[in-house]
Amino acid sequence: MKKSIIAGTVMLVSASLLSGCVIDVGNAHALEGSDFSSILGNIDIAEGKHAGDISSVNGNVEISNNAGADEVSIVNGNLEMGSDVTVRNIDIVNGDVSATSHLTVLKNVETVNGNVTLPVQSTIGGSVETVNGDIDAIDTTIDKHIKTLNGDITLSGTTHIAGILIYKESESSWGKQSDDKPTLTISASVTIEGDIILKRPVHLDIENDALMQKVVVSYSLSLIHI
Repeated sequence: MKKSIIAGTVMLVSASLLSGCVIDVGNAHALEGSDFSSILGNIDIAEGKHAGDISSVNGNVEISNNAGADEVSIVNGNLEMGSDVTVRNIDIVNGDVSATSHLTVLKNVETVNGNVTLPVQSTIGGSVETVNGDIDAIDTTIDKHIKTLNGDITLSGTTHIAGILIYKESESSWGKQSDDKPTLTISASVTIEGDIILKRPVHLDIENDALMQKVVVSYSLSLIHI
């Protein structure tokens, strides 16, 4: 994910469409279905409109109700979405992801230093992954995995994970393991088809005994700070 974000940032700096303003997809100056890039400005997708690829550096992206986009890449900005929004893929560095309800992401949601909040009746066609961000999902279906290094994870309602849930070990300088233990909270009605893999110490608050049986601890006891 890091390489794709950095490469995307370089392309964005060299081929930005607009700088220091708001791109409003839905007015006469922005064609629906086109790609949009911005440096030091926000991008707003109007209700009922669909954009192509969106790239933003130092600006927020807002997608209104019943709207959508293809690839969304942001560096230093948040992605805020209304209800019934559909996007292909989300990749963010230093920004949060949130929506009102019924979010559909066809592929993955990935953040570095940003929280991911998945509202009721959301569907993620791939995985949800953070490095230093929390993941909060309610009544959400994730077709692959949940992965994080340092983030708290809270799963509630009828959330269903088709793959594994994993707390990763540090793989590079891009993500360093925090000394503070994150918390994994799972309510009783949540289902996870794969294992819950812990490659670092984690506080567990799991209400379902069957899910507790899926916990696999794969870190050395020397990692526990007393």
